[in-house]
Amino acid sequence: MPAWLYLEFYDANGRRVSETHATPEPSATWQLVTVAGTAPATATTIKLLIYGSNSPAGTSYVDDVALRLLNPPAPYDPEIGQRTQLFHDLDRVDTMTHVGRVVHEAEISGEPILRPDRPWEANNVYLYGSVLFDEDDQLYKMWYHSYNWDLGEYLNMYATSRNGRTWDKPELGIYEYEGSTANNIVIGDNIHSPSVLKDPFEDDPARRYKMMAMDYAQGYVVYFSADGIHWTACDCNPVSTGADVANVFQNPDTGEFGVTWKQPPLRPVPGIRVAFLSTSDDFETWSEPQLVLAADERDQLMATADGHTNAQIYGFPVAAYKGGWVGFPWIYKPGGGTPGMAGSGPVDVQLAFSDDLRTWTRDDRRSVIPRGVPGSWDAGMIYTASSLVDTGRELRLYYSGWDGFHDGSPNRGAAIGMATWRVDGFASLANGGDQPGVVTTEPLVFDGTALSVNAALAPGGTLRVEILDADGEPIPGFTLTESRKVMGDRTDHRIRWAGAHDLSTLTGTTVRVRFHLDDGNLYSYRFHD
Repeated sequence: MPAWLYLEFYDANGRRVSETHATPEPSATWQLVTVAGTAPATATTIKLLIYGSNSPAGTSYVDDVALRLLNPPAPYDPEIGQRTQLFHDLDRVDTMTHVGRVVHEAEISGEPILRPDRPWEANNVYLYGSVLFDEDDQLYKMWYHSYNWDLGEYLNMYATSRNGRTWDKPELGIYEYEGSTANNIVIGDNIHSPSVLKDPFEDDPARRYKMMAMDYAQGYVVYFSADGIHWTACDCNPVSTGADVANVFQNPDTGEFGVTWKQPPLRPVPGIRVAFLSTSDDFETWSEPQLVLAADERDQLMATADGHTNAQIYGFPVAAYKGGWVGFPWIYKPGGGTPGMAGSGPVDVQLAFSDDLRTWTRDDRRSVIPRGVPGSWDAGMIYTASSLVDTGRELRLYYSGWDGFHDGSPNRGAAIGMATWRVDGFASLANGGDQPGVVTTEPLVFDGTALSVNAALAPGGTLRVEILDADGEPIPGFTLTESRKVMGDRTDHRIRWAGAHDLSTLTGTTVRVRFHLDDGNLYSYRFHD
């Protein structure tokens, strides 16, 4: 009987979290045997074992063992055309000296922009929901909800705004509350976490708006609407086993839908929340959930250092941004809160980046929407909208703040605020000004006649740019000595050289770009006409 081959995955605590194995056929000659497995998100170590059977006779020989990725990353592609180049990762950076990558906190509204001021909203309004800017109506639209303690159920509301800061709660005449429909409730019946999008690819007006939510009697359910106000449940419901948080999004290039959701039956560790991804072409039939984000050893160490029991992914909104994806994981840290409340703990928001929705990087784990000081309206927990709003001048992420921890207390209150970043402002390359920094890109092939950068330089700080050939030699006309200094804070600094502004002679050729950064932040760059 041949020996078995085992591929095992272990977490940071040395526990085996998954295994797969293969049993070779008996043979007197060499044979190629493959054992393949998918590493769980909690895995940190791989072991390959040769495991002998209980057979009293037989010898197995193993030679030339190799470990390879079944889905290796795509080879580097130098073609960038006119796409904005961000620093969400360093894939296009070759070398850096005296420069570091920084993830940036948002600027926050301070005071809530929407408070619970209607009887049906009780003491809490919050975003397990969505905010979008409707280009057709030139109107901001918000779907949010509240837990009504008297009714013992969730109510889902709708609000609008012309500027995204001052909100109206229209009387819709749809849902009866205490004998009147003069309210802004669109769905009641204990429907939870209404995540909404407006589908620009949809030909059927009645399905233009799409919603996924949690129905505690069924599971995850979807609705369709022509106006985002009057909703019709799909005959396909439920679309999946239920939990309590789902965030939907859409690929702006292909129209494919995605959802990041909790899946209790699939959790690798019972009681520990993680994020799964599913996709759909029709918003009705969804792919098998794939685990894409779980709290890792680093999260656990940060949580226990603060006196909490562990760290979990409570929710994970995702948004497309300039050819990639940005995610906002909600990090829940139970334990260490109200005495006697085992689940009590704060929720914070981080940033995550991905090119493919399956592999996410979080090299900087700071909370990007800071909770308020004890006693403030957002001191306990932060949840964000499922969608990011790009105004062209800034990036807006609406969020709900709770004044208490996750412990089910009816005394907790919640309101909604607004977080903003500059355009391309989630991450940057930074230099502190004590000594100039240098960043050189990998080889690039661009299209366009000009180069612009998004940079914020401190007073007295400068940025200069040179263009090199494929071998790293400065190209005459575009050298460092010919580069004009960039100063100040703008999202569209135009790069110029003495006597040479037109880059058309370099279009289609392989070049490198070298940035000389002195005291400031470089957020992005792009070639254009």
